[in-house]
Amino acid sequence: MRRLLLLCLGLLALLTACGPIYDTQYSLIPPTSIEGRNCVGQCQQNRSICRQTCTIGQQSCLNEARSRALYEYQAYVERQTAEKKPIKRSISSFENTYACGANSCEQRCDADYRDCFGSVCGGQVIAQKVCTAFCDQPPAATAPALAAAPPAAMTGGPMSVPAAPAAPDDRSLCRRGMRVEVQWKGDWYPATVKGPLRGDGRCPIHYDEYGSEDDEAVSLQRIRPR
Repeated sequence: MRRLLLLCLGLLALLTACGPIYDTQYSLIPPTSIEGRNCVGQCQQNRSICRQTCTIGQQSCLNEARSRALYEYQAYVERQTAEKKPIKRSISSFENTYACGANSCEQRCDADYRDCFGSVCGGQVIAQKVCTAFCDQPPAATAPALAAAPPAAMTGGPMSVPAAPAAPDDRSLCRRGMRVEVQWKGDWYPATVKGPLRGDGRCPIHYDEYGSEDDEAVSLQRIRPR
């Protein structure tokens, strides 16, 4: 009961902390001189080369991660088979591809391009912050729904399970140390979240009643609070 109460309070605090999210957008005014425009063309070419390098690097990283995942998965299957334990993990749970994203690399390419456009070629770079999320909704708009949860949801013991599972997109459940239940082949098992949500949208977890060799990264659809 106390554990579920703390979970509800944590979710409430997380939701009430939400506020407008801003992104920086740039307006580029090209230089008026012919030399400046030619310079901008060179900047664009350099950015294209930079982005191609990012794509090649990302693909190389993904290939290496998948090869490593296949090797680790095969070793896991052999170990589980030798110990006559069920094979609960898939190859995808060994794929640590979250570090292979190309966004940060491409952002550096764009930043270099803007610097070249303005500082080198004489163009104007105008930065503006634009709201991209939670712009017209008050921070605590969803808080009353939690406060109105029926008391019956918190009448069980430490291992009691709420009647309704978490929403498939409830990212707040994937926080280090969060005690959850994870679905595997139709059954729910107690587990603990090992870390934050990965870049591929999966959550790393540890099954409480199993060894670390059964740890895996699961989709949010397979997680609910306990």
